Amino acid sequence: MSENLKVGQILWLKVRYQIDKVSDIKHPMLIAKINDDYIEVIAIDKTANKLQNLYYPYNHYINSDNPKETVLYEDSYAQLNTKLTIENFSDLKKYRKTKDILSKIKLKELLNDYEDYQNNNKIKEERIVHMTKSEILKLNEID
Repeated sequence: MSENLKVGQILWLKVRYQIDKVSDIKHPMLIAKINDDYIEVIAIDKTANKLQNLYYPYNHYINSDNPKETVLYEDSYAQLNTKLTIENFSDLKKYRKTKDILSKIKLKELLNDYEDYQNNNKIKEERIVHMTKSEILKLNEID
C-alpha cells in the first residue's frame, strides 16, 4: 500500500473530524499508525490565538523549536480525543509537504500520550471516524 508513508510524517488533508463535521481547510494530520488497511492520524492545530486549548487534558503541546521542526512550522497541539482512521492507499503520499518526520523525542512523547489518552478515556462516538479512499479524494480534490 502506501509504502513510503512513515509514522511521524504529516499529511495535509480536509477530513471529517467528527461523524458529521468536515474541516473547511486542509489541516496537518500526523501519522500515528500504519497497517495494510488503514492509517491512523492525529489532528494537529496551531496554538496561535488558541493558547487556551493547551489547558485541556486531551491536547498535547508540540514545540516547533528545540529541535527546529521541518514538518511543523509553528507551535502546535495534537488532539488526543479523536480516533481518526483513513483507508490506506498509495496516493495518500501526495498529501505530504515533506518526507521528514517529527523529531524522535517529540514523536515518542506524543505517541505515548496519545496511546495513554486513547486507552484510559472514553472516546465519544461522534469522534471515532473512519474515512474511505473515495471520501478523502472527494474532499481533497486538487483545485
